[in-house]
Amino acid sequence: MLPSTRLQPALNPDNLTQANWQQPGHDNLPVLSVKQVRALEHAAFAQTDSFLLMQAAGLRTALKIADQIAHGEPHNLRCVVLAGPGNNGGDACIVAGELKRHGLEVVLYQVTEEKTGSKDRMQAVLWALAHGVQPVEIQDSAQLPDINPNTLVVDGLLGIACNRAPEGVIRMLIRHVNDRVKQINSQTRHKQVRVIALDCPSGLNCDTGDAPGEAISAHTTFSYLACKHGLLTGQGKTLAGDVWIDDLNCGELLNALRNEQLNELVTELVTELVTEPLTEPLGQTSNQPDFGKPILALSRAEQLQRLPLRGHEHHKGSFGSIAVLGGQQGMVGACVLSARTALQLGCGRVALSLLGEADAHLPDVQQQGQTLFLDLVFPEIMNKGLESNLEFADIATIGPGLGQSEEALQMLLAVLEHDKGLHMVWDADALNLLANNSELRARFKHYRSKHPTRSLVLTPHPLEAARLLQSTTEMVQADRLGAAQAISERFNCTVVLKGAGSLICNGQNMEINITGGPALGTAGSGDVLAGAIAALLGQGLNEFDAAAFGVYLHGLAVEPAHGEQHGLLISHASEIAVRMKNSLNSLLNQVARHHSQLP
Repeated sequence: MLPSTRLQPALNPDNLTQANWQQPGHDNLPVLSVKQVRALEHAAFAQTDSFLLMQAAGLRTALKIADQIAHGEPHNLRCVVLAGPGNNGGDACIVAGELKRHGLEVVLYQVTEEKTGSKDRMQAVLWALAHGVQPVEIQDSAQLPDINPNTLVVDGLLGIACNRAPEGVIRMLIRHVNDRVKQINSQTRHKQVRVIALDCPSGLNCDTGDAPGEAISAHTTFSYLACKHGLLTGQGKTLAGDVWIDDLNCGELLNALRNEQLNELVTELVTELVTEPLTEPLGQTSNQPDFGKPILALSRAEQLQRLPLRGHEHHKGSFGSIAVLGGQQGMVGACVLSARTALQLGCGRVALSLLGEADAHLPDVQQQGQTLFLDLVFPEIMNKGLESNLEFADIATIGPGLGQSEEALQMLLAVLEHDKGLHMVWDADALNLLANNSELRARFKHYRSKHPTRSLVLTPHPLEAARLLQSTTEMVQADRLGAAQAISERFNCTVVLKGAGSLICNGQNMEINITGGPALGTAGSGDVLAGAIAALLGQGLNEFDAAAFGVYLHGLAVEPAHGEQHGLLISHASEIAVRMKNSLNSLLNQVARHHSQLP
């Protein structure tokens, strides 16, 4: 029995259709793992009839679909609803019945796999029958549904528990839908097929964002109770399309989980209700799963709270002095990108210390005899010897173009042996050297203990993260949350685990970024991000906010700017840096106007 003090969901038969749809980026949302969602479900089931939650999910989704159809063209859509054997299929049956009640042409196909299904699943079929929808059982490939132009496909085949490749009839159905949608939509613009997924696209692992086999490619996903991590990362970011979340009036339970008030409850529920074996994430040694705080996906308004302050009284000394360290012969461009980005993102001063002092291959860099090169596009960038630069700077970006030579290792050791503690961003080969050299790790640990108040941000991509953890890229991607947590704890830092849905973690807090796109996958993009985070540190942001806001701006740079119809699908690092500057200026101006600081 659950204690009587548990929070009670506000869902009841009178408010089943009163949805509160939210979207990542527009609203602050907790992002939950599958086990967290299961615990939340069971907490709700303890006090609310489970079929009531299924009804609310189905009815609210159907109303949202009907509203979109009413405001779109054409209006005479044929609806093909696919229901699997589990409770996700029950949601689909409710959707089918409600769409039929709204006068739409609905065909409901179901795959039961000769399973009886839960009580709620069977009750949902009765709901569909009561509204004039007769389910058609699909048992082999000869019965695959007709999908023609001007069709709406509703996917309720598999739910959030999917963690392996779909098989049998469901696999054939998924492939059939994807093939027909691709074929039809490539041939017509006005009578396209649209695909809506219920809770998550079938075939998607909602923890990892990975699709181990066939997976539905949806245009829109309507998800329930809370946003799931897999919808915002990996392949899920593409497969889910536009994501909408409704908490089914369980917001109080969500807030309790967010504030760590449900830890006792979820521990009880894991013992009583979770029958599947628990797999420990990377870096977790306890036999008890850590539900802790959910990840957060912050809204644009919340991100604006991180904007650096820039007053009339400020000067170059107010915005940080940054040393960019790296740049072996042939790789100086990486350091230049970081330095240029730091200037464009508002730092006061920046100086390079390079292993390769001059590189004639850069078109806008001039070699000056035996002196360090001059950046002709950004002549503000200074050149200093390492010792001089460490005395000059209060922030260091370490690793762009560094390489893994003995000279590179000695540069890192010199930084850690310097008496002056710097705020630091470690990237690229600095991370690889840290992973591969035990002496460097020992010096690093000593430096952190000597300068515990200094900011430290590590920015690995999955392969670099795997090296830091003596693991594999596959293991990191299978548990990105655990990997980020483990790196943060192991190196006593804030970590940015890059990739689709980049994670920012400092051991206590975890945030997932929702901006960005394919254009960020280009050479030098990481160097730009490292310079941006350093610039934000220089302007007074703490290490977590600097990392999170830097990642947010990095992604925002490839999305449509004001007046643009489309964002960037292809770009290059220098363009990304310029667009980051433009985005930051635009945000600063918006806030200044809001506070009447500009005419």
